[in-house]
Amino acid sequence: MTTEHKAQSFPVDSALLNAVLEHVDQGILMVDANGYVAVCNQRAIDLLGLPSDLMRSNPSFEDVKRWQLEQGEFGAVTETLLRAIKYEGIHVEILDYERQRPDGTVLEVRTNRLPNGGMVRTFTDITVRKAAENAIRVSEERLRLALQASRMAVWELDLQTQWVDRSENSLSLLGIRSGPVSDFIDRVHPDDQQKVTVFWHAVMSEGINATEVRYLTPDGKPTWLSLRAERKDEHRLIGISFDIADRKAAEEAIWRTANHDPLTGLANRALFQSRLEEALRHAEASRSGVGLLLLDLDDFKDINDTLGHAVGDRLLQEIALRLANLVRESDTVARVGGDEFAIILTGISEVSDATTRAKAIVEALRAPLQHEGQAFSTTVSIGLAAFPEHHRDPVELMKDADIALYRAKEQGRSRAVVYSSAARETIEHRVTIAREVREGLAAQQFRPDYQPKVSLTTGQIVGFEALARWQHPTKRLLTPAYFGSIFADQELSMALGEQMVRRVAADIRSWLDQDLDFGRVAVNLSSSDFSDPRLAARIIRILEEARIHPEYFEIEVTETVFLGRRTATASFILNELHRAGVSIALDDFGTGFASLVHLKQFPVDHIKIDQSFVRNLTSDRSDAAIVAAIVNLGHAMGIHTTAEGVENIEQAKRLREAGCDFAQGYLYAKPRPGAEVPKTIQTWSPVRNPGPSGSVSV
Repeated sequence: MTTEHKAQSFPVDSALLNAVLEHVDQGILMVDANGYVAVCNQRAIDLLGLPSDLMRSNPSFEDVKRWQLEQGEFGAVTETLLRAIKYEGIHVEILDYERQRPDGTVLEVRTNRLPNGGMVRTFTDITVRKAAENAIRVSEERLRLALQASRMAVWELDLQTQWVDRSENSLSLLGIRSGPVSDFIDRVHPDDQQKVTVFWHAVMSEGINATEVRYLTPDGKPTWLSLRAERKDEHRLIGISFDIADRKAAEEAIWRTANHDPLTGLANRALFQSRLEEALRHAEASRSGVGLLLLDLDDFKDINDTLGHAVGDRLLQEIALRLANLVRESDTVARVGGDEFAIILTGISEVSDATTRAKAIVEALRAPLQHEGQAFSTTVSIGLAAFPEHHRDPVELMKDADIALYRAKEQGRSRAVVYSSAARETIEHRVTIAREVREGLAAQQFRPDYQPKVSLTTGQIVGFEALARWQHPTKRLLTPAYFGSIFADQELSMALGEQMVRRVAADIRSWLDQDLDFGRVAVNLSSSDFSDPRLAARIIRILEEARIHPEYFEIEVTETVFLGRRTATASFILNELHRAGVSIALDDFGTGFASLVHLKQFPVDHIKIDQSFVRNLTSDRSDAAIVAAIVNLGHAMGIHTTAEGVENIEQAKRLREAGCDFAQGYLYAKPRPGAEVPKTIQTWSPVRNPGPSGSVSV
């Protein structure tokens, strides 16, 4: 686990970041991946003399550069200067340089690239330091005066004796006086001592050099020093040590903000991808393995919806802390989505190692959480992929783990599943459809087509069923036969359901304005839609916004709504809708697991007989008996019945004889766009309605 990973329980929030930026002595300017200035503290504005109206206009980096050129900030514009200030995405040609402003201020400009494609540029007023460097060559007295006003120490190293003469303020700054060079090296961070050795050699070979190291102050606290030295002759080095702790703190704060999740303190997606690439390179070179776990909290949205986002955030923080405690220091934990986490397991010898650890995580996260005296719990599903057993490419390995996660959800959740290539094609197809559906929803490509519901007694239209259709830009008009797999995705299913309700409400409003008698319009909702207790309120609000009375609206649900952990929530939603005046229809009756108890407990107004019983109604006695039983059951309970998939006169006749109330199917009409419904109603003739003896009534 890296230093950042250990610190992940203490995320840097925006208030702390702003406080750091406004109290450091360096100017900080951060440019995003699109070339716009995202952060610019007051110190940077003051050091660069930037006008406030320019900085309030959300300028690009090019805008700032152009203004400086127009002000003659850089003097004569040379090719070298243009290269120094050129910015194209992350391609900054000269990362660090110094320049003198027209007012004489000397700035040290340093540039750091960010993983997301942007950059951070810091501006340090080094006028005093430059004066100090010049004073080394001019006057010891000037140097002493300059040092008193700055946080730096001057030193001279005798290469033969390894003795260092230091300025008076070295004691307060470094905690050491003149003495052997080892006094200084012993206080340098162990990981940086090699850098000091390289620094000495570079000064000897090149004549001048600079570096930055971590250093332990007299009270044992680590700080950062900038070392600069120049070789005077073959026996002497002269240099300065400059305290850069403030600048490093600001850079660290900005780096953490760019690379860590602000809620949990874990690595974010950008840092995670960088770590994954690094882990795979190291594993390939060392012939070791890497395990990749993708984790998704089961039913997290239910917690957010029922207990509120504050509790949801607290749960995410607790999960993050537990995950951090379940991995080794060499591993990486990241939050890569709303309720999605990812873990890189390094140094594994085989897939079974990663599988064992993944199952341990599943078990550990089952332990209940406490919040304000209330215990609640969630479970986690994990998809696992590994190198070298699976893909080497990080993008493909992520896909492998995502496919395994999909399988874990599909197999019942709260489990860890290892990637299998056999399932890749099927699941990739589903993932592709889910991605296309998201894009289609965003582009408003889904619409309702309407199929009339007809009275078997009068032959007149008594209502319509709204059927979801996708006007795909390249694949013609698509039905749920193509995109129905997304109904298992709670987020997509709810988004499609709400979009359908809004489109149907708009059509109903249009028909009412035309004074059309269209009966009730039914909209299908999946069981996923009923996980949100606010569903009824949302539907009622949409109807109110369209100025539609609920009596014109019907919700069709399948028997799966009555089963599982969401039964109580579904009951609440259906009762709220029913009290408001919305009719409730039970779709595909007889094909699932609904019982008479469910018909008694839930507010069902309407039973729809599945077309599988209607198809062979005239030739199969069992189907005929089932249809008759459903109709008699409905009538006994005061519930209307509708037969689906009616395709010929004989089927309609048998249904009417059985006492079925309504029918719909290709015998009457195919589904059609909302714009065609007015004409359908105005030109409708009940010529296909069979009379009691098989005659056609008009």
